[in-house]
Amino acid sequence: MINTITLMTVKFTTITFLLKSQMRSGVNYKYIFSLILFSVQTFYSFSQLQKRIEQNGNFRSEYYVLINDTSLKEGAFKLFYKNKIIENGKYSHNKKTGKWQFFSLNEILEYEYDFETGKIVKLSGKDREDLQFMTPCLFLGSPLIPYLYIVNNMHYPEEARKKELGGKVLLALKISKNGELWSMYLFQKIDPLLDKEVMRVAGTFPKTWKWLPATRNGNKIDGEYIIAIEFEP
Repeated sequence: MINTITLMTVKFTTITFLLKSQMRSGVNYKYIFSLILFSVQTFYSFSQLQKRIEQNGNFRSEYYVLINDTSLKEGAFKLFYKNKIIENGKYSHNKKTGKWQFFSLNEILEYEYDFETGKIVKLSGKDREDLQFMTPCLFLGSPLIPYLYIVNNMHYPEEARKKELGGKVLLALKISKNGELWSMYLFQKIDPLLDKEVMRVAGTFPKTWKWLPATRNGNKIDGEYIIAIEFEP
């Protein structure tokens, strides 16, 4: 409570100083009123939030909820994997809003998406002109999530272990122009034993996941999203 009172005192001390200064200079009082109202609303909103930290294996999420309804996320949100940030954005009444950043391993920015405009703002290795011409299919979140889902849910077949099978499998997901995952196949195979296991796990992807369709010249089109999975014998 001491920190809250201190914050409030600082805010209103600043407002009082500005008010006196503006009175001497004869500035329009509508500006002063707007400043006071904004500061009060900002403080009130801040004081109504409660920080939450959730740990789920190697994943850690940090976010805020409304005190009077803890089911609603409000404000800053960060998702970490092994203490490295992979998602960063904001919520407004439990809905993602504004620009979100999505990272791969080692906190490398993969892309930035604006939930207000529904457009990709930044994409690794592409400039703005490229984005206006074409964008690829994307998982709406860190690309680590679907990759780790497959890796963490696969079972290396005992027969494949005996044969010391290894290599790379490329899983292709077909994403419609409406952002729906409607089919999948293996673009690159290794062996029926490992191929079958990849397809089995991919078939259990959560239905709640969302995908961004590819675009060409600003128009949404059908496309494919590729996930590479490495097997070590």
